[in-house]
Order: sequence, then structure tokens, then C-alpha cells
Amino acid sequence: MEREKENILKRRISGVRKSMEEHGIEMFLVSKEENRNYLSMFYSTSFDIVIGREKNWLLTDFRYLEAAEESKPLFEVVQVSGEYGLTEFLKEKNPQSLGIERSVITVKEYDGIREVIPSCDFISADGIVEKSRVIKDDGELEKIRQAAKIADIAFSYILDRIRPGVSEREIAWLLERKMREEGASALSFDTICASGVRSSMPHAHPTDALIENGDFVTMDFGCVFEGYCSDMTRTVAVGSVSDEQKEIYRIVLEAQRHTCDVIRAGMTGRQIDAAARDIIAAAGFGQCFGHALGHGVGLEIHEAPTANPRSTEIFEKNMMITVEPGIYIPKKFGVRIEDLSIVGDTGIINLVNSEKELIIL
Repeated sequence: MEREKENILKRRISGVRKSMEEHGIEMFLVSKEENRNYLSMFYSTSFDIVIGREKNWLLTDFRYLEAAEESKPLFEVVQVSGEYGLTEFLKEKNPQSLGIERSVITVKEYDGIREVIPSCDFISADGIVEKSRVIKDDGELEKIRQAAKIADIAFSYILDRIRPGVSEREIAWLLERKMREEGASALSFDTICASGVRSSMPHAHPTDALIENGDFVTMDFGCVFEGYCSDMTRTVAVGSVSDEQKEIYRIVLEAQRHTCDVIRAGMTGRQIDAAARDIIAAAGFGQCFGHALGHGVGLEIHEAPTANPRSTEIFEKNMMITVEPGIYIPKKFGVRIEDLSIVGDTGIINLVNSEKELIIL
């Protein structure tokens, strides 16, 4: 294992061990895929990791054994098979207390482990790794920057290809293909493209509906770069647009820009949410903004922290936050504008550079 990678993982595991000690956990079975990746930087479709007070284990089968050797010396690699698996491994170790991610582990797996170590105290470890993940290190921030840059390139590319007669599905496909061509390993989520009256549905899936003159087209998309996600939304107009459309767009843009201007470390999620929601409500469209203002992004497309009317989470430096206010008028149209940003002590670093003024194609 290269020195820099090993040092990063040591810091991450050290933070997890501190939480384990606070919770009285002797061994911690990490089941959530993103948490396993965060603590090991090992990417496979089949492996488990167990964190102990002084030692760590990575369990995988023959297919990934050679690749897993790169996890040494931080992890002891254990080969598993149909005859010897996680259950047998834990039976051998016989911990007195085992931390489990209750929101992820299956009932079948839990029952199997409990059967072989009946005297073990099972302790919920939900959130232990996520607590470390919420503040990004420099390496993570750079990967998110690159993912955001790829999405920016895809948006510039698609502007020349949106015209009457093109379908939502084709626009989504062109965005996805371009992001892949620019180095994305995957999509952050299923691309959203909604036009005309369908743009009033915040998470509408692309259909064969054809773009028409006078339509708003909302595109919400992102990609994965070296394991880390990006997320952005832009709404553009095709042909002539009405005064009502322009006014709704203006309100959303004002709310979005104002919120980007005021976010800083020390604010709560609901304070950030209110910065945008109050502007939209004052304009008379509060009932048309029914989702949270934003969320964290990292190994997952939706992770802590969250900015919504109930969130008391305090934002800290190097947390991520999307800023995505919207107004959705049923059966007419909708507008959403979203940027992805890094929280700082005195403001944000916006990772999305695409134009936000109303673009009429």
C-alpha cells in the first residue's frame, strides 16, 4: 500500500476506533458499501471488512484475492469461500461486543452471526463511519471537483443539441454519454430531463416526449469520478417564453444566488434552507417549493448534511452542500437551479461553473 493512501486510511480508521471505544464496541462489521470503500479504498462487488481495536481484516473470495493484497499491511486479508465465510470468521474471533450497521445488514446475515456468537453484545454502529465522511479531505474534494467539471462540460455540450423535435430521452442519453467520454466511471443517479408541463415534476424520468417551442427543459444530472459524485441542475428555455416563465425563473435564480452568497460554516441546515425558502414564499410561491433546499454529496449522491426546514445540523468547513431551490406549478411548468459547493468559514466554493442566467435556445 502506498504511503499516502495508508496514512489517509489510518486517520479514517483511527476516527472510527475512537467512536467504537465510546460505544463499547470490540469489533465493528462494516456492511455499507460506501463505508467499506471509505475505510479501505478497496473496490469490489464481494468483500467485508471488520475493524478491531488493534487490527483490521478484509474478507474476500478467490476472484479478488490478488487485488486485496494491496490492502496490506493495514488489513489482514482473509480468503472466504462457500465453506468458510464471514460467519465462520466471527465465530473464530468470538468478540464480546460487535458493532453492526442495523440499517444495512440483512436479517438473514444478522441471525446467522447471532447464532454462532450467542453471548455477543450486538451494538448499533449506524452513523459511526458517516460521521467521519461528512467532512471531506483534500483528496476527496479534488475528486468531487473533477466530477463537477465533467458535468459542466456535458451541459455546455448539450446546449447545442436541445431543439424542437428532440426527445427528453435523447437529451438524457447525450448527457450521460458525454460524461462517460469525459472520464466519468458511472452516473451519480438516473438523469432527470423534463420538458414542458412535465418540468413541474421535480424528479420526472425522461420519456419520448418531444421538445417544443416555448418549453422549459429541466436537466438534473451528475457523474462519478474515482468513487465521488457530482450533482447539478439547469433549466433552459426553447424558443420564445412567456412573461410568467421569465418571472418564475427570476425568483428561483434570486433565491439560489442569495443562498449561495450567505452560506458559511456555523449555520444550521434550516437557516440555509430559509435563505432560499423565504424569498420564494415572499413572492407567493412557497407552496410550490416542496422539497429540501439541499444535501451533502460524496461517495453517495445523498448524504449528510441536509438543509431543510427541520435540520439542526451545524455546517462545518469542507462539508458539501447542494443549493437547489425550485418552483413547480402543476400542469404548467417548473424551474430548478442547482449548484454543488464546498462550505467554508466565510462562504462557499461553488464547483459548478455553468451559466445560471436564463438561457433561451
